[in-house]
Amino acid sequence: MRTFLMSALAAAALSACSPAAEIQPADLQPWDTVLAEQGLSAALENLEQRPESAETGFLIGGLEFLRAAEAIMQVRYQNSAQPLALLPGMRNALPANPDGEFDPAFLENAMLEALTHLADAEAVLEMAGEDFAVDFPIDAIWFDINQNGERDLWESGLAVMEDLNAEPEAGFDGIIRFDRADAHWLKAYVHVMSGMAELTLAADPTPAIRTVYEGRQEMDAHGQIDGMFLSNDDIDTIAAVLLTLRGVPDQARTQSAHRHFTAMIAENKAFWTAVMEETDNQAEWLPNPNQQSAFGVEVTAEMAEGWQAVLDDIEAVLDGEALVPYWRFDNAYNATEGVGINVAKFLQEPGDLDIILWLHGTAATPYLERGPLADMAAWTQFTRMTRGDGLMFAVWFN
Repeated sequence: MRTFLMSALAAAALSACSPAAEIQPADLQPWDTVLAEQGLSAALENLEQRPESAETGFLIGGLEFLRAAEAIMQVRYQNSAQPLALLPGMRNALPANPDGEFDPAFLENAMLEALTHLADAEAVLEMAGEDFAVDFPIDAIWFDINQNGERDLWESGLAVMEDLNAEPEAGFDGIIRFDRADAHWLKAYVHVMSGMAELTLAADPTPAIRTVYEGRQEMDAHGQIDGMFLSNDDIDTIAAVLLTLRGVPDQARTQSAHRHFTAMIAENKAFWTAVMEETDNQAEWLPNPNQQSAFGVEVTAEMAEGWQAVLDDIEAVLDGEALVPYWRFDNAYNATEGVGINVAKFLQEPGDLDIILWLHGTAATPYLERGPLADMAAWTQFTRMTRGDGLMFAVWFN
């Protein structure tokens, strides 16, 4: 939105001097052509020069979301950082960067950059509350990971999806029609990604990564080291994680994460309410049981209802109405009542993250309560409905 405001101010200044100089939407290239040829940033600049509308708001929000993933991959590439199962942009493998220089603050920098784009996406998506429909060519997406301004084959959106084992099925023509229901889906994804970034930053990973990195450099100076049963990089990662999980996380960031996660549930439920009312069937992204996905994947009524049950369970945990069972208490198998951790309380008033204290129970005591326990029944049933592909559908359904 900062770029949008700057563009608006610039246009106002130009019109004051010379009305004929003001850029009109008719003078702009098609946004999808700009996206395919010049990338996400150029496409955003193109869209931000257009009049406000639900369609434009959705497109800007979607591209800002993709810019967040691109920014993460750019930071990783600059630092030759290994994949981490955290967020879009952190999990996929990237080619080696011959000019990469590792900075222990890479993860912090990546999350901060991502949050900037996600905040812009969250703000602009508020304009996408009205009915709209827009065709989006998925194959136009590419991420300028090496920041050379050119579209390399390995930077295409489809190549990244394939690397994550999420490639489209045969016969997919590359076009998805997004509409008002999908705006809720996108807002939900923006919130869950923002929440994960906030949690990562709350733990302040940079000092731990720096300690491990500098220690590894000193060991390497003495000769070749051997990880025995694990690779050296895996040992470094485990050590950095364990060091990061010491001390009290930033309360403002854990509270922000909690807000994002609860908003994710609300938007996801709004999506399912809206999509169930749809009667069309045109290149659907995530269909209702009477529609067909552009990818050819079927979503049954049972699957949709099962996911709603999973959302209800997550919401109960986030609201503190259901407790996560704690292993040191003898809660009966499939017990509905017992002693567990109030996750909502932890996110509002976080305590020490030290894994040893959590395994022992000392760190858990401020959050232990007796009451209804969360269980995996809804998730187990959902996985059964999806023939064992519950995780894949969960990522898609968000």
